[in-house]
Amino acid sequence: MRLRNNRDSFLPFVILGIFLTAGAGILLLGFGLSWIVSSTESATPATAVAVIPSPNPSPTQGSLLSRLTFTPRIVTPTPIKKDPRPPTNTPTPIFKATGFYSVPMNPTPIPTQVLPPAAPFPSSCNGPGRINVLVIGMDGRSADYDRLARADAMVLIGINFADKSAQILSIPRDLYVTIPGYGSAVPYEDRINVAYALGRRYDYPGGGPAFQAFAVSQTFNLRVDRTVVLNFTTFENAIDAIGGVDVEVPQTIRDEHYPDDRDGTLVLEIPQGIVHMDGRVALMYARTRHGNSDFSRMQRQQSLMLAIRDKLLRPQTIPVLPSLAQLLYQSIRTDLTPEEVALLGCAGTQIGKGSITQIVIGPNQTEFFTTLSNASVLKPRMDRIQSLLSVFNSGH
Repeated sequence: MRLRNNRDSFLPFVILGIFLTAGAGILLLGFGLSWIVSSTESATPATAVAVIPSPNPSPTQGSLLSRLTFTPRIVTPTPIKKDPRPPTNTPTPIFKATGFYSVPMNPTPIPTQVLPPAAPFPSSCNGPGRINVLVIGMDGRSADYDRLARADAMVLIGINFADKSAQILSIPRDLYVTIPGYGSAVPYEDRINVAYALGRRYDYPGGGPAFQAFAVSQTFNLRVDRTVVLNFTTFENAIDAIGGVDVEVPQTIRDEHYPDDRDGTLVLEIPQGIVHMDGRVALMYARTRHGNSDFSRMQRQQSLMLAIRDKLLRPQTIPVLPSLAQLLYQSIRTDLTPEEVALLGCAGTQIGKGSITQIVIGPNQTEFFTTLSNASVLKPRMDRIQSLLSVFNSGH
């Protein structure tokens, strides 16, 4: 359901606000607000955060459609050999093609992961059961979640109702996998995050969020029950609504080419230590490519999740929860029902920080690969990813 078009859908976030005031911040909000790709005890926050305009803006990237266009390999005809006999006065006939045939690329099949069945969808707060929610961060600031766009980040969150635990699985957006076919479209290899745009192009039921969830499910053989989608602006506004967050920065960050919103760049500096971040700085912290690309960003993403959770648990945050709920009502898209949000809120009050397992598909589970079109991507090493998927699926 699209929240902004359904007044009754405000109820889930009222319930969510009540659940947060009771002292839990694990679900939907704490996770959902901290999606952007790539918590500690109290300390004095650092204040030095410098954002300096760069005189040399980076060139505008190519259009999305050009990046998503699939160009099959063209078969080059074998040259016709000349007749070895001596030439005669009879002219050699010239052979002309009467048509052409372009051979489509056959994607390399990825072995299907064999995992124990996950717990069934829960029917009560006390379990048993499990809900897996795919949180999708949209590329850009547009609130049109049906547009032709990529998923800028993907985090799959599992909630176990029996043992009151949660698992967070960060998925690299550049993971090069087999995109499922649908209708007349055949499977082909591409980055996993293009599935969002293909959902609209294929007219898939549920659009981009549903087809992105389908691609994740098919790639990892994991059940995806529901989706939550939000954009950059929603993230910034939500962080500001709760008064910012305190994040532990393990090492100083300096990014001399951070993209701004005007097709240019900024020089971004964030100091090491406990840094108080407003929405804009938190977005920069989560999006910067400082470090080892997506892997560092996914780790920062999960740190932000826990920082938001910590902030939501503070009594000082309670007065802003109504405005926060209104912001979410106006800004996100989800297919969670009010009853399901109530279940998540009930379970969330019983999930402690020590019962949250953080999982990142990182450099040990992938390898760098250059495609025929000279694009740099990540090939999954499914034999190594298997153990991470088992931990996510079972919670152990």
